[in-house]
Amino acid sequence: MRLYLSVLIGLCSMMLTVAMRANVKASGAWEVLEGCRLVSAPINDGDSFKVQHQDLTFIARLYFVDCPETHGTYMARVRDQARYFSIPEAVVMAAGKQSAAFTEKFLRGEFTVITQWADARGGKEQRFFALVRKNDQMLSSELIRNGFARIYGMPTKGSWPDGISPRSYLSQLKQYERAAQSSMTGIWGDATGSLQLAGLNQLSANVEGTGTNKTPTASTLEAVTTSSRTGKLILNTASAAELETLPGIGPALASYIIAARPIAVVDDLAKIPGITMNTIDVFRAQVITDEPPPPLKTAAFYLADTETYLNTNVSVIVSAVVRSDQTAPASFRAVILQTANQGVSGGSIPAFIPDEFYDTFIQYYQQSGRSFTGLLFEHDSGTVLVYSRK
Repeated sequence: MRLYLSVLIGLCSMMLTVAMRANVKASGAWEVLEGCRLVSAPINDGDSFKVQHQDLTFIARLYFVDCPETHGTYMARVRDQARYFSIPEAVVMAAGKQSAAFTEKFLRGEFTVITQWADARGGKEQRFFALVRKNDQMLSSELIRNGFARIYGMPTKGSWPDGISPRSYLSQLKQYERAAQSSMTGIWGDATGSLQLAGLNQLSANVEGTGTNKTPTASTLEAVTTSSRTGKLILNTASAAELETLPGIGPALASYIIAARPIAVVDDLAKIPGITMNTIDVFRAQVITDEPPPPLKTAAFYLADTETYLNTNVSVIVSAVVRSDQTAPASFRAVILQTANQGVSGGSIPAFIPDEFYDTFIQYYQQSGRSFTGLLFEHDSGTVLVYSRK
């Protein structure tokens, strides 16, 4: 009887764990798994490996990076990596074994896995995209720093649990990659013919004042405007440095993208030597070709045409309200209104609220999606909305 109860409790616990994990996967929420251990398995390599966490075993696939393949099972990947690094396929697989050994050593003992349980596909067994941290070091960072991987994998969708954004982390990885390229560390010691190294050498020559190549370089091709209110990179205006934050884009490819402007659609990037559709698919969700028109009833919509709307009453859809320390006229207090329409961000604008309505205003607009009507007004060389006293 006791054995039966023990088995029943174990099964119930397992079913509850599976149900909880299913809810996490469905919501896309981050889950931080402390105390994970590496499980020895034939599928383990530099960027994919089997993990044990309590009673759960799964295969993790690193975000952001792509390690060389260890064998010829997936020859299409081997050939792609060989073209990327401009090295023989045999050298790719030799480098893959070194990457796998580095990862195995890094994962000795316990480590932390951070995942949203997004399906990584790409193998016979199901894999999940993940970040891996040990002793405040990220495995993906160490692979790039030591020349055992390229920046080519899937980035995270949105910021991590500790607030780090994918854009800022990619920028950090690029710095590590450039250092590894410059010192010919790891696979970069063999990749002397790579377009990535060619771009780096070209950039270095330009900085030192000795470059004679007329091909545009990453340091000389700066753009006017770069970021979109959508949070995406604008291909037709982004600087070379910002283009290099995209997975698989180094100094040379960034310069080629700028030289190819104007770019009509994202897929046109595949016409540039060295950029494949696989490369584009990795960062497709992070880029647009041009800034879309601002959504109606948002701050950006009215600020784009102040000649028409200044000194008139306009309505905005408020997505959030934030208290502000901005100096306001007597008997008014300042807030910042974040605006959006149908989920599309429309920027922010300061607003002046009468003292007697301030607390009620803050409370009312805690609920996203409510409309606010105010006077669009010029104040101290800036444009604000004013809640008029009736």
